[in-house]
Amino acid sequence: MALTPKTPETDTGIEARQQYLALAREIIGDPSMDYTTLYQRFAENDWAAIKLDDEVAQRALKGGQAPKTVVGILYQSPYMQHQVHHNRVPIPPMHQYARSTVWMAMQKTGIGIKGKGQGQVQPRQRQVDLEME
Repeated sequence: MALTPKTPETDTGIEARQQYLALAREIIGDPSMDYTTLYQRFAENDWAAIKLDDEVAQRALKGGQAPKTVVGILYQSPYMQHQVHHNRVPIPPMHQYARSTVWMAMQKTGIGIKGKGQGQVQPRQRQVDLEME
């Protein structure tokens, strides 16, 4: 039986998923791939899915997205969606995964490390800001 991703319930989730998909398409080199196909290819392959998240985070930061926004985009990654909705991993450790992925991407790209304020990933963000679909 093929894996199917949960559909986002909010406009924020839908927009984050579209942003994730657009970045993933660029990285993979397949402009016609839909999210369900992406999910089926990556959801159960942790290593590949985490590598894709790393690349998506780096590309989003290089594209001018604020770190906090990139965390929200990663909430729609096949890896995170699969962990939360299929494997029933609680949201707090997955939120920490997204934050650490963005932090590592910031270090690799040199983006946002020295700056103050604007869009930095704070230790405790309100759940409303970064909604897990």
